[in-house]
Amino acid sequence: MKKAAALARSLLIWGAGWVWFSLGGLCLLLIGIFRAGAFFESWLKGLCRSLVWICGIRVTVSGKENFSPGRQYLLMMNHVNILDAFVFYSSFPGWARGIEEERHFNWPVYGWVIRRMGQIPVNLRSGARALQSLRRAAELIRQKKDYSFMVLPEGTRTRDGKLGPFKKGGFLLALETGLNILPLVQKGAYGINRRGSLLIRPGRIEFVFEKPIATAGYTRENLGELMEKVRSVYLHHVE
Repeated sequence: MKKAAALARSLLIWGAGWVWFSLGGLCLLLIGIFRAGAFFESWLKGLCRSLVWICGIRVTVSGKENFSPGRQYLLMMNHVNILDAFVFYSSFPGWARGIEEERHFNWPVYGWVIRRMGQIPVNLRSGARALQSLRRAAELIRQKKDYSFMVLPEGTRTRDGKLGPFKKGGFLLALETGLNILPLVQKGAYGINRRGSLLIRPGRIEFVFEKPIATAGYTRENLGELMEKVRSVYLHHVE
């Protein structure tokens, strides 16, 4: 009986969420044609907050004093489920865009929205192309001083709720841009939705801003040290 109720609730959330996302995404596409800046950002955050609410998620934010408005960061967040982007945009107070896999830009509705938003595509499937795309991404980041950029250092959603191994791409991008890394940790998201399941269980997420980590002094030779330093921050919260 409980499983049937959970399935019915998830189907209702998916139905309402998809309709609202499609309508909201269309509005963002239209707004993006005529308006940018603060007006667009307020609509983007409003759409994400409403989708988080539809899913029955309540987010509490802590550590905001570690974020300096007007400063550009390379943001990193643990990757838990398909709702991560909505939780991020509903909780992050500044302007930000994400680093996304190229293939995401070909998805219907979602691909159109992120293209209009100005998300940055990267290729992570082959070494040479990945390096070239990271360099292009770094150049775009340098041009967009008003925005911070978010990377999911694990590269893929966790399978068991534990912190997955970090990939080098985001850290190489940090070196290319010279930006400090601002770790963002979400706790409780695995209980709401997880990889391999379409069930959405309403619940609470704690969204934590940790202290920025300077990248000055790190090179490709000691990149592993930077990765371990950032990873240790997450291990205080996530196993």
